[in-house]
Amino acid sequence: MSRANLHLFLVLILFLAATLIRFYHFPDRITFGPEQAMSLLISADYLDKPSLLGQPYFRVTTSGHQLFTAPFFNYALVPLLLLFRFNPLPVTAFFSLLNLVTAAILYRFASRHLPWLAAFLATLIFLFNSRMIFHSLFIWILNFLPLLGLLNFYFLYRFFISRFPKFAFGVGFVAGLAFGIEYFYLFTAVVIFTLLIYSSRTRLKTALVFAAGGSAASLPLILFDLRHDFYHTRTLWQYFLDTLSNSRQSFITYYHFLNFWPIFVLLGGFILYRMFQKKHTLLSLILLAVYSYSNLYSSHVSFSGAVGMPPGLTLAKLEAASAAISADAPDRFNVASLLDFNTRAHPLRYFLRFYYHRQAEAFDNYSSLSALYVLADSDTDINLPTNYELRSFYPYRVTILDHLDDRYLVYKLTK
Repeated sequence: MSRANLHLFLVLILFLAATLIRFYHFPDRITFGPEQAMSLLISADYLDKPSLLGQPYFRVTTSGHQLFTAPFFNYALVPLLLLFRFNPLPVTAFFSLLNLVTAAILYRFASRHLPWLAAFLATLIFLFNSRMIFHSLFIWILNFLPLLGLLNFYFLYRFFISRFPKFAFGVGFVAGLAFGIEYFYLFTAVVIFTLLIYSSRTRLKTALVFAAGGSAASLPLILFDLRHDFYHTRTLWQYFLDTLSNSRQSFITYYHFLNFWPIFVLLGGFILYRMFQKKHTLLSLILLAVYSYSNLYSSHVSFSGAVGMPPGLTLAKLEAASAAISADAPDRFNVASLLDFNTRAHPLRYFLRFYYHRQAEAFDNYSSLSALYVLADSDTDINLPTNYELRSFYPYRVTILDHLDDRYLVYKLTK
């Protein structure tokens, strides 16, 4: 076998292993929680009424205004919803494939600019990382960040070696897309812009081309601001001031830096390659083995259940709960959940609306109902209302509508 064929064989084995890791027991391992259901509900609403607004952040300013993302993520979900008939399982599979495609692009770029072994090791680090496996199993707007970070690095690299303005446009365009889905990316965009201007021979032209690219990607945000008294700008500025006055208003965590992950793995792959070159083969293999084992057996990876869901809860059980509610529900009903931070039961609302064509009442109507259906743990004392939804409907009578398993039940509350 030639060296080129051996390299191809090893890469195929690597991607096959990564694919199996992601798709093994896939239906039972995906996370379909409130954020995923909200994303699909917002995207489905675009079919009836297109919008320049994306999905809302959970954070609200002291002025009572809410931050919104750019809409391109939700518009990207629309054809997937239509293609798969609103089934969240294959939509989630798209994000698994997105992660694998990002790794393939990473390998393609690295193999052209680094020694093959460095490219292979970098790709292995990317694919076997517990966070990447975790993010492959749910729908989320920030799952695009590794790909956008890689594309931005590519365009920046091409600009540095060629100084062609078109690459400055590419850098600006990708930065605009990333900013639209994660406002924290603004700080990265400032650093990138500074690097561009510092290395450019025609700084004014480069700045204008970068701004044009960023504006093109941020056009929905810009148009909405022009039509609504600069809502995004004023709200983001107020949120920034709120954060300065109260550090608990915001926080920084790993997913704010997902765009840097491709750069980190390229660096990690090159360091391991240098270790192999310096005859530290045994140490390098031990490090790879420890890395792979610790990630595959971390708390972010499970091969039997969904890490991002309450223990034992699966997509199929949510579908079963929705089916039971649909078959029993009167005209005026609502749903609630006592399983996580979001008590409005967005996953149930999604299945009821698009699988069974039943519309639950609005979030602010939990009093004028014929029935309230509650998904809860069997250990929960449903007779003691502890949240807004149940208190609004209290007093009520409780019956068990369905046992999903030994742990999760669907309760029916009536007057």
